[in-house]
Amino acid sequence: MIEKKIELLKTQIFKLENQDLDIDGWKGSTTIILERIFSENHPSIRAIREIKHSVSNLTALGGSYRNNIGQCKSQGKEILETCIIEIESLGLPEKRENHNSGININLTQNQTVSVSILISALKDELNKSQLKELSELLESNESISQKRNKIVEKLMSFGSDVASNILANIITNPNIFG
Repeated sequence: MIEKKIELLKTQIFKLENQDLDIDGWKGSTTIILERIFSENHPSIRAIREIKHSVSNLTALGGSYRNNIGQCKSQGKEILETCIIEIESLGLPEKRENHNSGININLTQNQTVSVSILISALKDELNKSQLKELSELLESNESISQKRNKIVEKLMSFGSDVASNILANIITNPNIFG
C-alpha cells in the first residue's frame, strides 16, 4: 500500500517535467492525492495551494518577459519529495476512527478552551455526586455506544431540564462564537 502511494507521488513529480504543464490542473490533482494519503489538513496541501504561477509580459513597454513556471515546478517537486521521505521514514498516518456517536470534536490548539467550556457547563448544572457518576461512566471499559446510552439515561435521571441546560450553557458561551 505504501509503495502505491509513493508511486502516485512520483507520478506527480514526473508530470512536472512536461513542457505543456497546466500548473493549476497539476495542483488540483496533487491536492486530491495528498488528501487521500494524509488528510485534508496536512501542511503539504497548504504548500501546494500556495504555489502561485505568474506571467508578466512587459516587452511591449521595453521590459522583459517573466514566467515563474520553473520556480513553481521546483517548489512542487520539493514538496512531493518531502512527502515521500515522510512516508518512507514515518509510514502512513493512522486513520482516525469515526464511531458516529453524533458528536464530532476536532482537537486543535483550541482543545483546552473547548474542554474547559464543556467542563464549565457540566459544573454549572450538576452537583459533585452527579459529576462523579458521569465520570465513572466515561472511565468504564464499555463500548462508546454503551457509554453514550448510559450517559443519556443518567442525564435524564438527573431531571428533564438538566441536559437542555447543559447544552444551552455550551451554546451561549462567548468562546464558542469566537
